[in-house]
Amino acid sequence: MSEEQQLREILAQKIFSNNMPTEFIDFCLAHGRIRHYTSKQYLFFSGDEGNTVYFLITGRIQLYLMGEFSEKIIRVLSPPVFFPEVVLDGKAYPHAALCIENAEVLAIDRHTFMRFVEKNPSVLWVFYHGLALDLRRSYRQIKNLSLGDARLRLGAKIFALAHVHGKPSLNGILITIPLPATELAGMCSLARESVSRILGELKELKIIEIERKSITVLDLNNLREWIRKRAAHSRSSID
Repeated sequence: MSEEQQLREILAQKIFSNNMPTEFIDFCLAHGRIRHYTSKQYLFFSGDEGNTVYFLITGRIQLYLMGEFSEKIIRVLSPPVFFPEVVLDGKAYPHAALCIENAEVLAIDRHTFMRFVEKNPSVLWVFYHGLALDLRRSYRQIKNLSLGDARLRLGAKIFALAHVHGKPSLNGILITIPLPATELAGMCSLARESVSRILGELKELKIIEIERKSITVLDLNNLREWIRKRAAHSRSSID
């Protein structure tokens, strides 16, 4: 299979689940340019002009908000995926994008992209479904951060990461991205010390295993039950 055929399959089947018309895939292949990035290289920063849309082909990319004194990781992207949907409105990038390993993307000029969409409005429905999923994910994250205690926040984040970035291993579900306590703390808006303490508790309960920066969830059902109990405790505390 040629490189173009592989890329066509990724776009048509893996990113858009065969819901996009062939004309859209042809457009992406004709106007997109493959770019290669190395680990720790930025694609863009928060506030930069939103002039490019991307399809992540290989590698992983971290999206995060940047403050004057802190950073908040909001999502880790695994291929294949289209991003960032929010720049379809023509405004600046609301977050930064950093490669956490070598990555390959298909990049398309936003103005060129939008001209095609304006002439073929039916494709917007496919993007709408993706935006709706991201919005639901954001609501869930806001709920966990605002209503949950520290254990609930971290447990819910580990559970979500196991679903998105997990793969079966001999012991359970291995989360395939490095997860040092500092990055987990940033994802959950917690202190690093709190994250380390809670990870230790989960390890003692034999819910997770930790080896260096890798986390394995030994049993997702046990983690789910632990989260459920923490959620019930949080609700009773609020009431």
